[in-house]
Amino acid sequence: MTVLLNESGEKAYKVMVAVPCGEMVHADFAYDMSRLVGYSQLVRPEMTMLLYHVKGTYLPRARARLVQEALDQSCSHILWLDSDMRFPKDTLLRLLAHEKPVVAANYSTRQPPYLPTAYDLSNQPIFDDAGLTEARHCGMGVMLVDCDVFREMSKPWFALGYAKAIDDYSGEDTYFCERVRQTGAKVLIDGPLSEQVSHCGGFTFDMSHTRMTREAATHGT
Repeated sequence: MTVLLNESGEKAYKVMVAVPCGEMVHADFAYDMSRLVGYSQLVRPEMTMLLYHVKGTYLPRARARLVQEALDQSCSHILWLDSDMRFPKDTLLRLLAHEKPVVAANYSTRQPPYLPTAYDLSNQPIFDDAGLTEARHCGMGVMLVDCDVFREMSKPWFALGYAKAIDDYSGEDTYFCERVRQTGAKVLIDGPLSEQVSHCGGFTFDMSHTRMTREAATHGT
C-alpha cells in the first residue's frame, strides 16, 4: 500500500476523487460530494485531495483516463464515486481507515429485481451487513483503491466481458475485480457503510430493497 509521509513522518494520503459521468450529475450526488470533500479536509487537513471527472458514455475509457491521471499525479489512492450515488460525508475516512488495497460499498441495482451489486466468492449476492466481507466482484459506485493496485497490473485495467455459458455481458467493474483477485489482493465490502449508501434514479434504492427481493423469493411471493 502506498503511504505518503509528511515532514513529521506521519501518514499523509493524496487521494483523487474520481467521477466518471455523463453531461449531468444527480443533484443529491453533488450535495453529498461537497459534504464529503469539506468534511474530509476539515478532519484531515494534512491530506491532499484532488477532484477529477471525465465525461463520456464508455466507462472503461473514462475510468482508464482517471487512473492514468492519478498515477501521473503520484496519488496514493483513488476514491471512485459514480454520479448517481449517495453516501455519508465520512465515506472516504472510513474506507481509508481499513488500510486495504480495495474496499467498497455494496448497493442496490436500480431495476427490478432489486439485487446487490456485490457477490461473494460463491457468486451469491451479498445482502447483509457483516463487517468486512470478501467479494468476488462488486460495483464501483463507491470504492477506494490503493494506486499500487494499478501499478502492479498490466493494461487494460478495465474492459467489458462476455460469459458464453449464460450468454450475457459483464461490466468494467466486474472485469476490474477479477483482475484484482488475480494479483492476489482481495476486494472487500464495508457492510456498515453499505447500509448508508443509496443508488439514485427516479427512485432512491438502498439495501433494504434487495432484501425485499430475497424475502419474496424465500416465501414464493
